[in-house]
Amino acid sequence: VVIRGEPDEEAVLCTSSKTYALKFVSTSNSVFLVPPKGCHSVGAETETEIDVTDSAASVVKLAPGHMELMLVAPKLEKLKTLLKQRVYKGDSDDCESDSKLGLYTWQDLADRIQASDDELRDGLRAISAVEIDGYWRLVDDGLMEDLLTMMFRNLDIHGWLSNALREEEVLPVMVDDGYSPTLVLHCLNTNGSKEEKEEGHVWCLNERIVAVFYGRRVLGRCGKRKEVDFMEEWKRTVPSGIDVSMGMLEGEVLTEKIGVDIWVRGFSVSSLPSTPAERFAALFRERQRWEWQHLEPFI
Repeated sequence: VVIRGEPDEEAVLCTSSKTYALKFVSTSNSVFLVPPKGCHSVGAETETEIDVTDSAASVVKLAPGHMELMLVAPKLEKLKTLLKQRVYKGDSDDCESDSKLGLYTWQDLADRIQASDDELRDGLRAISAVEIDGYWRLVDDGLMEDLLTMMFRNLDIHGWLSNALREEEVLPVMVDDGYSPTLVLHCLNTNGSKEEKEEGHVWCLNERIVAVFYGRRVLGRCGKRKEVDFMEEWKRTVPSGIDVSMGMLEGEVLTEKIGVDIWVRGFSVSSLPSTPAERFAALFRERQRWEWQHLEPFI
């Protein structure tokens, strides 16, 4: 177990998989701490100073209370903030600076984030972070869009199936196109799932995840606009053969009816606080009134 927390934070105790809040509880009764029979008491220097008999024991400390542990959610909000300091935009961008400022190893993150190791790994996976040259990074959305577009272009060129991509075939082609193996595997892992087969690692791209990624990119570029215009651009942007629908963007978009038109704008659940009170406060700052079907995806 390990206790984690910076000077301005309340300490938490972490096992390998859970996080617990620490709370001191005072007791009305006196609690005496007595060492096992035959042990030296605090301050005793010689055997003659130790008075241990069947009828008496030396008290080494009076405890005014005890610590209680309460299972809590990991505090992962700071994780994305830290990794956003140096978003990975490609090897050439990194070569322009030798500074390690804003770069974090696993141990750096474990020292700063109040979460167990398992919860920290889950948190990194949830924000699509990847370890590059020993540092955990977020990948620039523009770079990821270029990589995905190139991958689907190669699907057409080489006749690959999006639900049966052989890793040993995909990697060399994508590396020749200028992408590192680490980044290609991260793209496959973020947008699909892997199976172990006789012919090696086979990846299946999740078309819904891919469609949502492109939808978020369009929302980020256009701001608020009519739903019909957004849908037209979204359909043009996604790779050929992928169908899209507004239902895919639950938790990523807000809709508003103005006159006869429906308007949309980006609003991602991933940007909201994880604690219930803070999340509801953020939601009702955004809108004073919600209909349940619009609120549910953000809870």
